[in-house]
Amino acid sequence: MMRVYSAAGISAVCLLAISMTATADEAELRLVPFPKQVQLGAGKLALAGDLKLAVSPGDAGAMAASMLAKEIEACVGKAPTLVTAAWPAGAPAPALVLYPTGAQPRLEALVLPAQGGTEGYALSAAPERLLIHAAGTQGLLHGVQTARQLIRANLTNHSLPEIAIQDWPSLRYRGFQDDITRGPSSRLSMLETEVVLSSEFKMNFFTYYMEHQYAFTKHPAIGPADGSLTPGELRDLVAFAQPYGVDILGCQQSFGHSWQILRHKEYEHLRETSGILCPVKEETYQLLDELYAEQVPLTPFPMFNICCDETEGLGTGPSKELADKIGVGGVYAQHLRRVHDLLKDKYGKRMMMWGDIILRHPENLKEIPQDTVMLTWGYHAGDSFENQITPFAKSGYDFFVCPGVSCWSRILPDFACANKNIRNFVRDGAKLGALGMLNTTWDDDGENFNAPNWHGALWGAECAWNGSTTEIDAFNRRIGAVLFGETADHFGQAIALLTRTHTLPGFDGMMDRRFWALDVAECPVSEAASRAQAQALLDLVNPAIEHLQQAKRDAKFNARILDYFLFGARRMQLMGERALAFLDAAHAAEKATQPGTDKVAATAALTQALTKITAIRDAHAALKPEYETLWLEESKPFALDNVLKRFDRAVTTYDGVVNKLTQAVADVEVGKAAPSVSTLGMRIVEFGVRQTRPSATADKALAVDASWVAPEELKGRMGLRVASGRVARSNLPVEIDLPAGVATGNQGFALFELDATAGNKQTPVPCQVDRAADKTTLVFVVPGAFAANTERSFLVYFGPGHVQSTANPGAVTCSDAPNGMTCVENSRVRLLIGTEGAHVYRWEVKDANNVDLTEPGEKDWAGFADLGGPSRNAKSKIDVLSKGPVMCRLHCTDELGTEKLITAYAGMACVDMVLNTAVNWYWNYDDAKLFGADGPTPGNFLFSNGKTGPIQRQAKDEPGQVKNDGVNWSAKTRQDGLLLALITPEVKTRHTIGPGGGMGGVGIEWAQPVTHFVTFGGIAKDDPKALLDTLQNTLSLRDQAEVTLFALEKK
Repeated sequence: MMRVYSAAGISAVCLLAISMTATADEAELRLVPFPKQVQLGAGKLALAGDLKLAVSPGDAGAMAASMLAKEIEACVGKAPTLVTAAWPAGAPAPALVLYPTGAQPRLEALVLPAQGGTEGYALSAAPERLLIHAAGTQGLLHGVQTARQLIRANLTNHSLPEIAIQDWPSLRYRGFQDDITRGPSSRLSMLETEVVLSSEFKMNFFTYYMEHQYAFTKHPAIGPADGSLTPGELRDLVAFAQPYGVDILGCQQSFGHSWQILRHKEYEHLRETSGILCPVKEETYQLLDELYAEQVPLTPFPMFNICCDETEGLGTGPSKELADKIGVGGVYAQHLRRVHDLLKDKYGKRMMMWGDIILRHPENLKEIPQDTVMLTWGYHAGDSFENQITPFAKSGYDFFVCPGVSCWSRILPDFACANKNIRNFVRDGAKLGALGMLNTTWDDDGENFNAPNWHGALWGAECAWNGSTTEIDAFNRRIGAVLFGETADHFGQAIALLTRTHTLPGFDGMMDRRFWALDVAECPVSEAASRAQAQALLDLVNPAIEHLQQAKRDAKFNARILDYFLFGARRMQLMGERALAFLDAAHAAEKATQPGTDKVAATAALTQALTKITAIRDAHAALKPEYETLWLEESKPFALDNVLKRFDRAVTTYDGVVNKLTQAVADVEVGKAAPSVSTLGMRIVEFGVRQTRPSATADKALAVDASWVAPEELKGRMGLRVASGRVARSNLPVEIDLPAGVATGNQGFALFELDATAGNKQTPVPCQVDRAADKTTLVFVVPGAFAANTERSFLVYFGPGHVQSTANPGAVTCSDAPNGMTCVENSRVRLLIGTEGAHVYRWEVKDANNVDLTEPGEKDWAGFADLGGPSRNAKSKIDVLSKGPVMCRLHCTDELGTEKLITAYAGMACVDMVLNTAVNWYWNYDDAKLFGADGPTPGNFLFSNGKTGPIQRQAKDEPGQVKNDGVNWSAKTRQDGLLLALITPEVKTRHTIGPGGGMGGVGIEWAQPVTHFVTFGGIAKDDPKALLDTLQNTLSLRDQAEVTLFALEKK
């Protein structure tokens, strides 16, 4: 029998606080989202015996009771008996009570939260019963989900702690989005799983992102047959979600992002651009109406998301004439009003839209109907997002904040970025009156899975429920127990380790493209760096995998999710292992080719290399069927083949090396010579290292008959020969380590170029000698043009006494400058390198009246060599390694560990910059007045593939940038010869040329990562393309000139 207590018959603090005193730290409870108010007591409610469960009338109550009963059975082994007797008159409702058989539990009305509306609830667990009372059915469901988490993650000897909870949400709407239109299209079973987990973590809506992967009956060409959400599936999803308290928000991209529709011939007449619907053609709105008609009526939720984001190019097609009259912002607002009226008048829906474009046109914001719900989005790890919220809040619009889980195009989500982005965006939204949170996932490259997004999705649920008051470490400590039922926190520890992988040097933020960049014989910086970076990755990933494996062994719920995290972690692990294995294999293969290596040793070395490469190949091959299985459990078959082909290409690449090694082993076994590592495709190339070791040595002197022209003090000399290789070069810098016989005990050096065609005429060449702890290096520049496939010969004289240096009118010097900066100067340019981000804050061109090319300023992003992100403002320590007169070199290390090796040479208007990690963002911000379209001397853009045109104007809705993929350099030119260029000598990547100032000068932005950059800033007296092509060849670290040292001579 259940006893009913009236509210008047008990204290107003009937939250059990009457008899309870806190005996444990409430924060140690593992609950997600964590309740607003919690108080623990000393008692226990035993769940191991016979229990009864009763619930107030209603379908929602029955659903909640069923979920709780199943949880108890799963965790304790025996389900409670559901009481079918009538709910007592006067008992609180909606409510639920769990009690030991034979007991007479109290059914008092618990004090409900004053906030949260029908979603608020109170929960009371005492030795005699568990009682949940709510303001509405949604609150009762939330209370049951909290009870389930208490049972799943907080039992001690099958007993619940005595506890009182008052709880309510900070934001009215809380949900997340599954992108089902960029390749992976989630199966209905997957969508239902997302609904169930949304409900378990108190989210109350779920949405899908839709461009084209919907089975439109009136437009069957749009959606792929094996990868589209069907109307029947959408209808079933809505019905499935209803008892879980989750609404389905419909979505249809309605302006930009329409490539997949407009690529069909029957819709190409609706193009504004290849990806934007034309807003001045009536057929556009007929099409949208017909697309809406098949989705909107199936989603009872009062809002519908029409997206309309990222419409770059609007106003450049058929709408240009209208845009010229009312502005691009006016055209955009006009389209939004048409769509708004269609949705409201015909379908009774409230329009939701992404807010990025209208924020660029604030003067047109007032033209958007006031009942529109704005979705303000941003995915960076910002400290504040108020600037993206305030315009909507001050204008009276309801708005959602829309962070993201940073999963797109990544092996695993960037947890650190997502954690900060979600927390701070939701925090600012809650402070400024957000109606809700829509947490986003995106499948940009069509490769990432859904399951790894749950960490970020559930962190979003935590933040939206509690207004971002929870610390991420506390969430990580709790989430594994709640999501999987693990007894420890192995999942949280794994996430903490994996979080650190995305900032490791050399791995491009764990983007998918980095996994497919196999590093076959190529080191982005150096072999030493590649080895250190690979080991640093393994030091994080290996223990993370161990934690994930233990979490899976312990998991009682949702264990399959962990397989997806493990798959991503193992891909990371393979990236580290293959880097080390390939380098080891390359050295083994090189050993087989060394003089004096007999057949047995050569065979063993090549077999060792073959074994390592075969293991790498097999590891990649083994991932393919596992990936396919994981994909098909979540998604429909469409677009799967696109990813499987990437695995095939990787295996084919390694097969090529395996086949060559296999043949090499067979050849050596029958007495043939081992092939070179270049022939095997295994020559190690270091893209961040200028080789200083000689390519070869000779046991004879270079020119014994050449006269002795050096000063008397120099009693020895050594010949060296520089081979240009297969490309033409000009003013080629050479750094060559001197043998001990030259370096030891000698202080005087002089260099002469030897011309055998002119009777061994010797011409002095400026040089410098740099000494380090372990080597002595001769530095000089081979003067003038250096034709392909030719050689130049030199004699270096040495002796113990100092001699006067050869005159060097182009000499480069290095000196201290104010504010800890460093000045580097030669006959062509004067540079100022600052400690903030190691930026080049001034670049004065002496041949152009000392004009400074850089964006004015000596802090933040002004100047050249900007890496963006945290490195932009990080303090750098500058060490001068070489002071001239031929070469100045600075080693700059910032507090984040980023290193820049900056080199300038005598007489050259360029700077060579090598980083210790490849980056996808590097900008030289120039003064917009120098080349800008509206400046006094408008310039042109020029790319290495010959593409050229006038520098673009920056407009309110357009950045004025010109991008070009697969090029080695980008440049700005003027008729007077002034030239600014950025070269990526070894890597063809996407270069961008901006209008100047904040929109950039020359740079790369979200491009294929690069380690080595060369900036030219000066006067081009002849064809700038020829100059830059030659400079690229001259300073490339891929095909370096070869140097041979000859025997020493004594006078």
